[in-house]
Amino acid sequence: MKRILFAAILVLSLGFAKAQTERGITVFGTVYQGDTIPMAYLDPVLVTTYINPLTPQEQVKYSKLIRDVKKAYPYAKKVESLLNSYSSLVANAQNDSQKDKIRKQAMKDIENKFSGEIKKLKKSQGKILVKLIHRQTGRSSYSLIKNFASGTKTVFINLTTKAMGINLNTTFDPMNNEEDRMIDRIVYCIDNGKL
Repeated sequence: MKRILFAAILVLSLGFAKAQTERGITVFGTVYQGDTIPMAYLDPVLVTTYINPLTPQEQVKYSKLIRDVKKAYPYAKKVESLLNSYSSLVANAQNDSQKDKIRKQAMKDIENKFSGEIKKLKKSQGKILVKLIHRQTGRSSYSLIKNFASGTKTVFINLTTKAMGINLNTTFDPMNNEEDRMIDRIVYCIDNGKL
């Protein structure tokens, strides 16, 4: 009886071991310091953080921020395209006098195209425009104006905007500034047609 029981257990255990090897899954892997690590290739995924439900005050603030970004963002994109076109003209100029003529013409074009429209912006929209210009061009508004305008005109523009409460040296820093992070999300949604 013991022999039959022992033989039955032996046959069952061999059958179980064989079933385990036949059902195995083959995956890509790599060996790292003696361990086999499975590898898989996944499609890229955009990860965003969870946004807590907003209080009524936060909803009002966020909707105003969306309104202001929608108003200011087209101007920042126009400034970026103008900067790219004029920068290439300045780079291809043959001498300093040609560069100065191109810069003066650029300043006149910018004043003619934008001065009336930008003056209509609210203070909050102007502050966001300065941040968005830095986001689009990688340079502060002050350095852009300084590059294209004369020294006295740059000082005048800087003093005028400071009197209005707008700092032209403001930078866009979504890593350390919550408002900039929200602006970046809004711009992403605008660019992808979600807003």
